[in-house]
Amino acid sequence: MQAFDSPWKQISETYFPQLLKFYYPKAFKAIDWEKPVRCLDKELPKLTADARTRDREADKLFEVHRKKGDKGLVYLHIEFQNQRDPNLSKRMFTYYYRIFDKVDQPVWSLVILGDRNPRYRPNHYTRELWDLSLSLRYPVIKLKDYETEMNKLLRSRNPFALVTAAHLIAQKTRGKPRERMRQKLILTKLLYKKRFTKKDIVAIFRFIDWVLNLSETMARQFKQSLAAFEGEQNMEYITSIQRIEFKDGLKEGRKELSKELKPSLAKALVEILTLRFGAPSQQQRRTIERATLDHLRLWLDQAISGQMPAPLHGKPTRP
Repeated sequence: MQAFDSPWKQISETYFPQLLKFYYPKAFKAIDWEKPVRCLDKELPKLTADARTRDREADKLFEVHRKKGDKGLVYLHIEFQNQRDPNLSKRMFTYYYRIFDKVDQPVWSLVILGDRNPRYRPNHYTRELWDLSLSLRYPVIKLKDYETEMNKLLRSRNPFALVTAAHLIAQKTRGKPRERMRQKLILTKLLYKKRFTKKDIVAIFRFIDWVLNLSETMARQFKQSLAAFEGEQNMEYITSIQRIEFKDGLKEGRKELSKELKPSLAKALVEILTLRFGAPSQQQRRTIERATLDHLRLWLDQAISGQMPAPLHGKPTRP
């Protein structure tokens, strides 16, 4: 689930109006987009169901205003699901009543299904007992339904047309690394050809890059082809971002390496100092604990050669 809904959550927040316009224009037309839209995922308490409904949060929750003729707030809950789940309908009902109980305003729910089973379309939850009847029916968007509209998706400037295309391509190219790389390059080039802004190109590409993941070999070929294309277009948006992220990754890698090596080097330094000069004092030990990785390496070399490192000068404790 995480591999599917994480990129969807992110891009749905970035392009929420476009999501509704593409998947559910009826709702899009009923909303007053001149008024602020609030994403409430982090502001509301976790809306977890019980263990039988897999203890998780509602994917996305937005607060919007309806147009003048139909005033009032509406809370839109959007759920992303990429596999069959026998508890989905119950979970949708649970989210519905918990959100309603929290806000006491109209709630509208939408499910976006990314699996490949054309018959799997759970869209209601019902309960009946004696004379009591309860029913929740909610709209469902099945991404598989767009398979026959690939050309239309690729022509559209709505980000979610390309998002949908990327999802479908990811499913079709599973186990076909070279074809996936080729299709990923086509999609990425379209971002430039459609004259999206740099910000939009980077945001949409992050989704494409996530769902159309490549092997190391194919990723290198993709980057080379993309760099050549960006050079021709004189728009090095993605490769420049990747360079920055690569440098940041190196920095993080060095930090992690430092965390792993420092304890071992510090321990070795203490042992060498003890053998040659006597057990280090508490002050010397504190200095060693606070030292950088480079300092520890230098001091260890000095101690091995029989020299007391200058910052550690003092009286060691003789055993």
